[in-house]
Amino acid sequence: MRSLVPILCGALLALPSTALGQKDSGAEAAIHRGAVAWAAGWNSGDAGAVAALYAEDAVLMAPGMEPAQGRAAIMQALGGALEAAGGSQMKITPVEIMQGDGMAVEVGTFVDTAADGSHRDHGRYIAVWKNVGGTWMLYRDIWNSSMP
Repeated sequence: MRSLVPILCGALLALPSTALGQKDSGAEAAIHRGAVAWAAGWNSGDAGAVAALYAEDAVLMAPGMEPAQGRAAIMQALGGALEAAGGSQMKITPVEIMQGDGMAVEVGTFVDTAADGSHRDHGRYIAVWKNVGGTWMLYRDIWNSSMP
């Protein structure tokens, strides 16, 4: 079974396209900061720091495992993934952010490099964020590898 390679990712929700066209100037910057924080938490081996970016009712849908529902389950899944990754370093690149009505969809790419510098994985992700009391938090997270 392929190693779990966590990345900011999320499933597209049934958001109306008109709502996605509306812009919140703070949302895009907050989501970019969130992507940086996610990678920093992963790269330092801190599952708690990464899990703190998820809303309490978030769902992580990682390849090769059942969905992790809720922040505690997400932290457990990320902890196991960090252990399996053995100190890998993640680079996350948001490519597009669509937002409206307190929700935002982030589409991007990731590259995961093993501790020895070899290429571990790369692919694409979709992350759904929601505004929770003025803070943008991950709500749905899903990704897939582009490797054969």
